[in-house]
Amino acid sequence: MGALSLLAILLWRPGVRALSHEVQFPFDNLKRWFNREILTRAQAVFHRAEYASRIHHLERNLATLRLEISSSRELEEENARLRKLLDFPPPPRTHWQAAPVLSHGGAAGVWQSIRVGKGSLHGVKRGDPVVLPDCVVGRVAEVSAHTCDVMLLTDPNSRIAAELELHGEDVGTARGILYGGGTRSGTDDLSLKLLYVVEPLRLRYLEMEFVPPPRTRVVTSGLGHVFPKGLTLGWLLDSQIDSTGLSREGEVVPAVDFASLTEVFLLQSSESGKGTAPTRPKEAP
Repeated sequence: MGALSLLAILLWRPGVRALSHEVQFPFDNLKRWFNREILTRAQAVFHRAEYASRIHHLERNLATLRLEISSSRELEEENARLRKLLDFPPPPRTHWQAAPVLSHGGAAGVWQSIRVGKGSLHGVKRGDPVVLPDCVVGRVAEVSAHTCDVMLLTDPNSRIAAELELHGEDVGTARGILYGGGTRSGTDDLSLKLLYVVEPLRLRYLEMEFVPPPRTRVVTSGLGHVFPKGLTLGWLLDSQIDSTGLSREGEVVPAVDFASLTEVFLLQSSESGKGTAPTRPKEAP
């Protein structure tokens, strides 16, 4: 033990430590060279094979998407012919614009709004729908030149015409109004006041006699001509007769994880483009 103690004292002396570092330097340098020249190149070989597999997978997906686009164009042309035969008015022209999410919750830190990096200079207007590719985020509440504030589905002031996605010929249609549930504090600790729990949304004014099954998908009904029909709003948890005893209401869990949003799409319409098909989404700069 005495010899080990003496050795430890010697190693802690500045001169001895410097000498030990110099002795160790060639080995560290050799390790760094091995990692840079041998290990990195060996990893690159495996990465090339992985990237080649990914490229092949993406090319196959791209071919599938091209076929789907071709099929959708045929359906659009057929839809336009049927509208003309039935003398239905053509739908307004719409386009999707990608936008980055700049902040969540505004100054209060509550998950009821987000700020997006597109504004009036990009054609954004108050009331424009804000969506993801297959579900609804909210709608534009305030607009500045380069940004806009989006009221989320969780906001208690949010109202969206909705319906249940039901299957079967004899089921019919179950429509209602989806209300935002707001948020509540997830803890009583004042140091964690920015942690919030999203309350379930409320689907109100459903037909009283019909009892929808749990986990039914709730989608936009298209009424009001704000949101396109069929976008996912969430899933029904349960339902019960409301306090008036005249209709049924249910709790709905949102389809969007609002805290993880990094990019959204703004749906914009143009009166000058009536009768034409929707344009492709614009890429965010």
